Amino acid sequence: MSAPLFTDDALRRFGVEFDDEHVHDFDPGVEWWNESWFWDWYDAEGSVAGHCRIGIHPNQNRVWVWFFAYRDGEWIVVEEPRLPLAAFDRANLAYDSWGLRFGWRNVQPLRGGAFRFDGFGRVVSGPRAGMVQALGADLTVSALGPPHSLGRARAAGQSSETYPASRFEQPIALDGVLRYGDERVAFQGRGERDHSWGPRHWNMEWTLLVLNDDVLRMQCAVAEIPGAGRFPGGYLLRDETRTITEVDFDVSLEEANVEQPVSGRVSVKTEDGDGFSGEIEALTAAEIDISHAFVPPQRSLYRRALVRVHPDDGSQPSLGWIEFNRLREGG
Repeated sequence: MSAPLFTDDALRRFGVEFDDEHVHDFDPGVEWWNESWFWDWYDAEGSVAGHCRIGIHPNQNRVWVWFFAYRDGEWIVVEEPRLPLAAFDRANLAYDSWGLRFGWRNVQPLRGGAFRFDGFGRVVSGPRAGMVQALGADLTVSALGPPHSLGRARAAGQSSETYPASRFEQPIALDGVLRYGDERVAFQGRGERDHSWGPRHWNMEWTLLVLNDDVLRMQCAVAEIPGAGRFPGGYLLRDETRTITEVDFDVSLEEANVEQPVSGRVSVKTEDGDGFSGEIEALTAAEIDISHAFVPPQRSLYRRALVRVHPDDGSQPSLGWIEFNRLREGG
């Protein structure tokens, strides 16, 4: 698919600057300062999909990376939350050591770039479960809409008075090659990326949904922070991008069902009254380890599921991802 052209003003409409692609200054007094870059992807059939996160904790001297690859009923997973920050090339957002290599190159800031990953992961579902397999990606990323942001982070535990703290999300197209063992598979698809920086309060619950197809691109989320309240947000893009102000997830979660853990509905409203609602169908999912990010460390119910959402207006279903975190009694 060909990516649309955007003017500089269109890309900066929500306050995101071209320099925001890069690493930001951080508050040396905030232990849980976080800066991260994230990409997800899926093909038109939903048979090949994946997501990757690169995060740095500068005051903990560590890098956190995960890579989840799905194809035809099999998940292969890399989770490395304790890589040494000294080995991370901040200028080029790159790491290359001991059989693990990844990076993000800003070819045209806010318009597109190149994402790469090479490593070895464990198969966690399918007939090869338990095996270790090589995997990788070389993907060209192109913007399908302007980066959306609500501006300076305002949620309790994620704001800073003296250092920049913010985030943005952006719908994308991806094209390139995925690798599974010795097999190279051509890939073309859609997805979402985000970039966030600032204090990160992990001891909270959230639900996030992203959709991306020819007629609809949407990201919506609700975060619930103990003692601070409920924070909805996101964007809805049809003819133009609008900010979402109301989000309602009416979902059921099944802890025992790892691969189809969620069902239910979503509805959103934008600042000008536009909206979307539909039924959520989980296709496949995997659990993500963020036990190390909680204070104190604990297991939570944190999963990301590839989903198909069936709109209430009868229009074509949309593929995307739902992500949720729930804190568990007793940790």
